Amino acid sequence: MHFTRACSIALAFTTIFRLVVSPATADVIVLANRSARTIPVRVTPVSARPQDLTMAAGEVAPFFVDGQAHLNFQVENQTKRYLLDANSAYYFGTLDDGQVDMHKIGLGGDRATANGRALPGTASTSSSVTIPVTIFVDEEEVARQNVWERRLRQRVAQASEIIDRTCRLKFKVVGVSTWRSDNHVHEFVKSLAEFEEKADPFPGQVAIGFTSQYQVPRGRVHLGGTRGPFHSHILIREWSRHVGEAERLELLVHELGHFLGASHSPELTSVMRPVLGDRKALHASFKIQFDPVNTLIMAMVSEEARRRGVRDFKGLTRGTKHRLQQIYGGLKGEPSRDNVARNNAREGDPLATSPLVLGTKDILQALVTAAQENSELPSKGEAGLPEKTCFEGDALTEYYFENAARVSRDLPADVAPTAFLFALAIGLDDRDTLAKLPQTKRLVARVESVGQRAVRKAFLGKPTMRGRNDLLKHFVISAYLAAVQDAENVEATGLLKELSDCRRGGTGFSFADLAANKAGILFAAGILNGRFALGQVAKRFRVDQFMPEIGDLPEGISFAQLWAQFGKQDDDRFQRQLGVIDCLVLGLAPYKAARDASLAPEAGRSFRVDSNEVSGKP
Repeated sequence: MHFTRACSIALAFTTIFRLVVSPATADVIVLANRSARTIPVRVTPVSARPQDLTMAAGEVAPFFVDGQAHLNFQVENQTKRYLLDANSAYYFGTLDDGQVDMHKIGLGGDRATANGRALPGTASTSSSVTIPVTIFVDEEEVARQNVWERRLRQRVAQASEIIDRTCRLKFKVVGVSTWRSDNHVHEFVKSLAEFEEKADPFPGQVAIGFTSQYQVPRGRVHLGGTRGPFHSHILIREWSRHVGEAERLELLVHELGHFLGASHSPELTSVMRPVLGDRKALHASFKIQFDPVNTLIMAMVSEEARRRGVRDFKGLTRGTKHRLQQIYGGLKGEPSRDNVARNNAREGDPLATSPLVLGTKDILQALVTAAQENSELPSKGEAGLPEKTCFEGDALTEYYFENAARVSRDLPADVAPTAFLFALAIGLDDRDTLAKLPQTKRLVARVESVGQRAVRKAFLGKPTMRGRNDLLKHFVISAYLAAVQDAENVEATGLLKELSDCRRGGTGFSFADLAANKAGILFAAGILNGRFALGQVAKRFRVDQFMPEIGDLPEGISFAQLWAQFGKQDDDRFQRQLGVIDCLVLGLAPYKAARDASLAPEAGRSFRVDSNEVSGKP
């Protein structure tokens, strides 16, 4: 990177995320008026001046405070008072007798989170933080630049106003550019990957691309997307000339909400409802706004950006990550007028309530809790030689396997082994591999929301096998696949992946990766057949018992080197190298015992779950 460019980037981030002169607020309380009445409210923080607001019917409002706050509101000449917890959401609702009262939205919480986060500063009305963006259009845009630039700048400005009202954070266009999209790429995920490769966000922090590649989509399709909170790229379809600008604005606000950690909401008036393009935004009375839960999430995240200059979820304070974990986990229990609609959706989606999905979610949640507890312990390098330090590397992997197995023991016997393998593969992968694969992404979406994934990855650390994180991912993903496919298919898939890596100029062919694949497949077979009892794994799991030393296994081999040294797959030299892997893996005590008991990888086939259940096919 050129020195001038590096300095410019540093200066940009310093300007964007500078600490404002006036201290920013630390906590947020969200109120929503779900009654049909207008309600005057006064929110008085425990150590600050009161904030007054007259809330219209349907309005959602954040209050930035320090710690808890007192609420006074008046309905029918009667004044009611409540003490509100920090970083929580409440709503006014109408009771059966017609009276209006306040209710807390159930999002978990404990005494520590009720009192607020340990952020510096005091409550204030300081200016919003600004995130710079660069907007892009592809070559399919038919308008002249001065036309599309004016249109998109205005749209970003309008979206920024809505976000700012929600969480005191703005987006500002600091650059415009174009990229050439591939006319042969029609799948949205691939289009996003192409945009990420071709569009440099500089001088902005975020690149927002508007593609006209798609025209008049039919059925339910991706209208826009990003890979998660604080991701560097957002891609949006302009998708039809007949769509109103209000709908395009709503879609942009929706994706900016995801950028700040917002999750899909069952509330039909929320901009975060899962299906947009439903013509709601075209009605004059419709207001683009967030539901109270997502308002709370975004406000908490934006306060970290304003106070501390964070640029990803990993940089959030422990208190914020802990509270977000509670909120994302409690989303399913949120009282809402739209519970009927949500239940109807679930009835049409048996995968959402599948015992396998529910079991996997339970284990995954236990992994997140274990990760959080581990992250709160001091590291081995800290002074004072503490009595207990956090787990790292292979020891961290062992810690996760044992915790996952403990929860698995309480699940039904026909679900526990597969759910255990699924949760490990999803939970220990920081690259979202399974969330991207067409055959697995629907299951993963049911198990973990984008927001939950961001929190998990923020706590996860760097678990390894034999000191390498990549070997761990090969192990757990192969184990996952072995639960739904024949072992031979899983091995073939791994081999094809390595061939692809060396043909396309990637990391090269790795026999070490194949060894991790093999070990993961055999581990899954033992778990599924009960040879490796979950109770025993819960008591003691050691990496060196289930993953061999990779020793001198060749890695980073180019295609030309592979051809010259090992030949084709049916070449004796290639097969001998695979035999070396078999000896290394099957020489480990657990696999040797299983082999001696005539347990082959394919012996687990009778325990496979229906692949349609995993992929979500009817």
